Amino acid sequence: MTSPKAILRGAFAAAVLVGTTLAARAADIPSPRQEPVAPVPLAPALTFKGAAYLWATGLEGRMRTLPPLPTVKVDIGFDQVMKNFDGGIMGAGEIGYGRYLLFFDVIASKISPNKTVYPAGVPAGVKVDSASFIGLAAVGYRFVDTDRYSLDGFAGVRGFSTRNTLRVQLLPGTLKLSESEQWADAVIGARLRLNLTPSWYLTTIGFVGKGASRYEWDVFGGVGYVIDERWSAFAGYRAMKVDYRNGNFIFDALQQGPVLGLTSRF
Repeated sequence: MTSPKAILRGAFAAAVLVGTTLAARAADIPSPRQEPVAPVPLAPALTFKGAAYLWATGLEGRMRTLPPLPTVKVDIGFDQVMKNFDGGIMGAGEIGYGRYLLFFDVIASKISPNKTVYPAGVPAGVKVDSASFIGLAAVGYRFVDTDRYSLDGFAGVRGFSTRNTLRVQLLPGTLKLSESEQWADAVIGARLRLNLTPSWYLTTIGFVGKGASRYEWDVFGGVGYVIDERWSAFAGYRAMKVDYRNGNFIFDALQQGPVLGLTSRF
């Protein structure tokens, strides 16, 4: 008779043989192919940019902003503008979400040239106040966005507001004449940025439009320098032409001059 130990040894040997055979067969069966997992795209984040700039602009053209005074031909240099400059705000802002953009540009200023004249030997004080506001709001889309360059398109509205006041001080009273005007135009535009190096870039942006104005155009071109991830500086030249007429009010003027500014990203 076979002993119990011999039976156990035979059973163990048979189990080992079966296990080895099954393992060999399992190794011959190809494993299912595992496809690479595509990375989950990140949701677009909101970005904010703000720029403060100084536009050293002169003014030339034909204007009649205080009817019934006659139309005058104006050619004023930046030095004359600054001599009578009372203050102002110049700035731009941008909100981005993915390829979608919301762009703003604001120019507000006040000029008050004062003179003293002597009609018939009697001194008379003459004061002219001129306040103006130009605001642009446009939606945009980034059509091209590469490490080398980007191209954006815009459509929006630009609004204008002017108020001119003439005061003539003649004892014992004051003669005051005031006129204000507001209007708006639909505009379209484009912006191109070309990265020359990681720090230096060229940029240009321009708009054309009409509405209440017969026409308007506005173009800027310049160079920028990236200081760090948050700050950059830019310099260039800007020109804006507006031809608006409403009854006796005429504003047919070209503003142009160098621009210097600073941009912050946050």
